[in-house]
Amino acid sequence: MKPKMPMLLPWLARKAGISEHRAEVLWQAALRHARHRHGHEGEPSAEFWRCAMDRCCELIAAEKLRADTFGWQRLTRAGSLWSQWWQLPLAAFEGGSLLAQRAWRDLPEQQRRWRQAFAR
Repeated sequence: MKPKMPMLLPWLARKAGISEHRAEVLWQAALRHARHRHGHEGEPSAEFWRCAMDRCCELIAAEKLRADTFGWQRLTRAGSLWSQWWQLPLAAFEGGSLLAQRAWRDLPEQQRRWRQAFAR
């Protein structure tokens, strides 16, 4: 039987940038912490689950900081912004060439329309 996991766990893992498997391991550690703190006799109380969830959030936050020790994630996000700026001239050229291609493709149709319009 698979232990209870909060439905929020995959979302927290994605938000923190860690794997879901690592988040499950941290959840198990949070459950152990809550069992040690509150004892686990029979059905767990709401306080037990609150303690486990709070500890899990603390562990995920610590894991996020550990994974991003030097702030590389911020730099890579900024790097992706710069790469988008460098691609701007290429995107403008591509848009212009597509516009020209469509104009040449539709030129015979446009000429036919002009002839009909001025023939009247």
